[in-house]
Amino acid sequence: MGGVRDLRRLAAVAQAELEGHLGDPALNAIVATLRIACRVPIAVVNIVTQDRQTYPAEVGIGSACTSVPDGQSFCSEVVEKRALVMIVDAASHPTYSQNPLVREGVVRSYAGYPLVDDGYVLGSVSIFDSDARMFSMDELALLAHQTRLASAVLALRRTVRTDPVTGLPNRRSLTDRIDVALARAERQGDLVGVMHIDVDGFKSLTDARGHDVGDEVLAGLARRWREVLRPTDTLARVGADEFVALCGDLKSPEQAAAIADRLVEAIAQPIEAGRTAVDVAVSIGIVLARDATRGADELVRAADVASSPAKATAGAAWHLAD
Repeated sequence: MGGVRDLRRLAAVAQAELEGHLGDPALNAIVATLRIACRVPIAVVNIVTQDRQTYPAEVGIGSACTSVPDGQSFCSEVVEKRALVMIVDAASHPTYSQNPLVREGVVRSYAGYPLVDDGYVLGSVSIFDSDARMFSMDELALLAHQTRLASAVLALRRTVRTDPVTGLPNRRSLTDRIDVALARAERQGDLVGVMHIDVDGFKSLTDARGHDVGDEVLAGLARRWREVLRPTDTLARVGADEFVALCGDLKSPEQAAAIADRLVEAIAQPIEAGRTAVDVAVSIGIVLARDATRGADELVRAADVASSPAKATAGAAWHLAD
């Protein structure tokens, strides 16, 4: 879904938690196999963001990332086309002749397949040669198989980090993302909002109508809230009837309040579950942070405490802690 700069694709890249990493053991085996079998000096698993390529696994690059404009990046074209890209002679190509590695004589030919996880092209699995060459059908077939293997690795990891009922990130994944958001806030001077959301009366609902209906309600809540949150926000399920919305890059408390209003408005209409309509109310507690003085677990607990005044209010409500 989406091209290199598509916000939802970039959110999926962030959720894969591969940016900035180098030396992933499982993915290292994939690029090592490609280098040997295809007889190439460079093989990479490349996560593509705006004008930047990050390598969770690589041979021949010697760096965790490179910065190449999207228009000159082989792997960015793979993301845009969502298909195999093969360049036989980049030195004579009207676009790729300007790629820094091509100008330096390090790269002459290229082949890459899209690395897909959960429907999004995160980047590519690619091979490069310093000579102009047409990669053989066997080499391209191996590249395709290794790309599918890399996708399977990412899918398995996503399953470990995902709540099975709602498809949302779980508490383990949320903690990592809060840490990343806090580190970014320290660099940029923005605010991070942590919103703890309690589904009021959820136990009574499941006791009366069963856990299947409860699961449908939770899944419905997840769908509605994802629609009103920003693409860069994270919504996680952290308990039986508890969610957390992580909102980074906030400029003011008012911006956090506007997001909370949207969360409340999203459930103004009943949720269809078990062939019936279920009215849902929630209590939201919000805390804001500018740095990592308080860690992820402490912020989530503080947001939970901040929801207490909201619980005293009839219907869905939110409360912003001092």
